[in-house]
Amino acid sequence: MELKYGKSVLNLDVNYILLHKEINKKPLSADEIFNVFENNSIYSNSLTEMINNSKRILIILPDITRKSGAEYLLDRLMKLIEDAGKDFSFIFATGTHRFMTEDEKKSVLTENIYNKYSNKIITHDPDNIENHIFYGKTKRNTLIMINKAYREHDLIIPIASVSYHYFAGFGGGRKMIIPGIAARKTALMNHKLVLNGYTKTRDDKAVTGNLKYNPVHDDIVEAVMIARVHCDFYAINTILNDDGKIIDVTGGDLFLSHIEATGKLRNYTSLKLESKYDALIVSCGGYPKDINMVQAQKSLDRATFAIKEGGKIIFFAECADGYGNKYFEDFFDIKTSKEMFNIIFDDYQINRQTAYNLKTHLENYEVYLYSSFSEEDCNRMGFKYLKDISAVSEILKNEKNVGVIPFAANVFFEI
Repeated sequence: MELKYGKSVLNLDVNYILLHKEINKKPLSADEIFNVFENNSIYSNSLTEMINNSKRILIILPDITRKSGAEYLLDRLMKLIEDAGKDFSFIFATGTHRFMTEDEKKSVLTENIYNKYSNKIITHDPDNIENHIFYGKTKRNTLIMINKAYREHDLIIPIASVSYHYFAGFGGGRKMIIPGIAARKTALMNHKLVLNGYTKTRDDKAVTGNLKYNPVHDDIVEAVMIARVHCDFYAINTILNDDGKIIDVTGGDLFLSHIEATGKLRNYTSLKLESKYDALIVSCGGYPKDINMVQAQKSLDRATFAIKEGGKIIFFAECADGYGNKYFEDFFDIKTSKEMFNIIFDDYQINRQTAYNLKTHLENYEVYLYSSFSEEDCNRMGFKYLKDISAVSEILKNEKNVGVIPFAANVFFEI
């Protein structure tokens, strides 16, 4: 069996139940993609009309931690903008992630567009407060501070794949604005809403695949609604197959087109299980889903929906960029999830909640990690160190019901 691992593939000599919903739909051509934008825009004029009616256009792209399929549509989009004679800029929705390298920018934009328009790229720095504009605050008291580039353009085109997110419900869409191009303070205050201040527990609505009454999602929507008075949006929401190719797309209103895309994603990726498994072999689906542990733990979180309490998980996540965030890394100096939880209520920092989420799973399941991490780092987080993949069969020899999840980042289990 082949499993994606970073930018390579691992071959496992195992024969267990495959937990994967095959997407039997061929990738869309550029003509098919833009036919949607011209004739089936959701609660919006067509993309061409939106471009023609604008003055300056800001194209928001995901950073290197997420694929969007932008490489399959950027050439056509740029031709529309050039033919209309409009000024434009690019910005990467890095949020609170590290800055992108020039090679990474090139890989997202494509070499042709990068070489032609590298002077049009705006760098987002969440800690440069002077480079943000304050729009007010939400009813949950999140301060709304967004990169000033957002104010300087009257048409915003975010391009993102719609994916599952372990506390915002779904990625893409409105998350390209907040936290994508927002100040760190804004992202921090919004993300903290995953914690319910009244019950002193994690909010049970801030979970994978749920937008209804999700406080993190609702707060982002409110913030963007407050800050959208100067601009229009044309959101491009892609749905990707396991190879990162676009198999479906929606376009139009930032919120409604995103919701439409989340429904499509559920239809493509939901997998009904009769019961949970005793053990699992799990791959994130390779790069960039396993670029670092901050990203990879989302796939582990997804897999826990399919396993019995206390079960064994063999987790394949290369994590070439290591932990992914200093707050996340340092929080593993705290030994238990209970201690972590008490701290984040009083001193919330970006990705401390991520470390807490991971720690809860590592306390509830027996998780073996095959990665670029040292044995010391694996033990520090709470993983069992897997040095050699040949040991997998021995670890699972007494397990009766074993499943393999080859692309955990892109599956939704229904029990």
